Amino acid sequence: MSEDVHRPRPVVDPHLPPPLREELLRGAEEGADPPLRWPSGETVTRSARLREGVIQLLAVGTALVLSLVVAGWYLGLFVAGVGLLAHSASLALRRDAHPAARAAAALTAATTAVAAPLWLLDALPPEPPLAVPWAVFGALVLLVTADTLTSGVQRSLRERLGEHTGRVVLPDDLGPSGCRLLAEVQRVVDRVEEAGREIGGDSLDTDRALAVLRDQEWRIASLLARQRELRRDHLRRRHKASSARVREALRPQREHLDAVEEAVRSRVAEITGYGDLVEQAVAAHREWEQCQEAADSTAEYAEHRASAAFLGTPSPEVGEVARSAEAARRVRDERVGLLAGYTLPAG
Repeated sequence: MSEDVHRPRPVVDPHLPPPLREELLRGAEEGADPPLRWPSGETVTRSARLREGVIQLLAVGTALVLSLVVAGWYLGLFVAGVGLLAHSASLALRRDAHPAARAAAALTAATTAVAAPLWLLDALPPEPPLAVPWAVFGALVLLVTADTLTSGVQRSLRERLGEHTGRVVLPDDLGPSGCRLLAEVQRVVDRVEEAGREIGGDSLDTDRALAVLRDQEWRIASLLARQRELRRDHLRRRHKASSARVREALRPQREHLDAVEEAVRSRVAEITGYGDLVEQAVAAHREWEQCQEAADSTAEYAEHRASAAFLGTPSPEVGEVARSAEAARRVRDERVGLLAGYTLPAG
């Protein structure tokens, strides 16, 4: 069974005000959608896009300075032009860039490509102002800045949650085992919600049950997230342990982690046991509804049977119609016989 089957929903602290809780849950669930990624697999976030732009500017700027110092304006202009042409051409093809930025990049790339022969044919002045290479580099800075500010990027989920990060537990905060346990709890929550809609609050106090279950869901999710963090630290320390004495000193940590995991599993088993009882109650309620429906509708079937009781005795009207049909048949046979023995006169 794949891991996605056991991937739980994000969990928000139930003690937060309902509007804030719904907002955080909505933001966390939106963050669960597949993010926009570069071919390298990295998520296209604002910070990643800014980092990429700064690296490009530093590379081109450094090469420009070195070329101006070593070879003069011609090589510097060539370096700045190549950098501008490469970036504008790639930007024009990026699907995560803003349409206006792509249009500006395409125009810049076309202009740069048209102006390139002027460098090769010495059509430029012998000694153009030193600011020309820097002006080309400035165009590159403008493109990178515009792209960074307008591109279709997304903030990471942690950035969007902001100061409330600690009040939300995400599936990525849990290991595979923790995801399975939390998913079991959430399945029980879903069962109880469905039972409340089907049975109603008069027969089953689902409101109180849901309040208790959501509190347990939050406690278990928080414990599992902390459990994963501490287990990672423990494994890191154990991996770096230089002797058996150090590993022995780490043994109580493992025992504490195992005890917590056992306690969580025990509570999840208790919650799933309650979910089984809810399912049995829903099944019994459906059975009662179907039996009640059958009992209520039986009278209609009895009336239908009574309305057909007269069909069990001979009907005088039907007998009379049958006798008329029989007399008509005899007359027809007589007329047909006369017609069969009739011979047309000759001539």
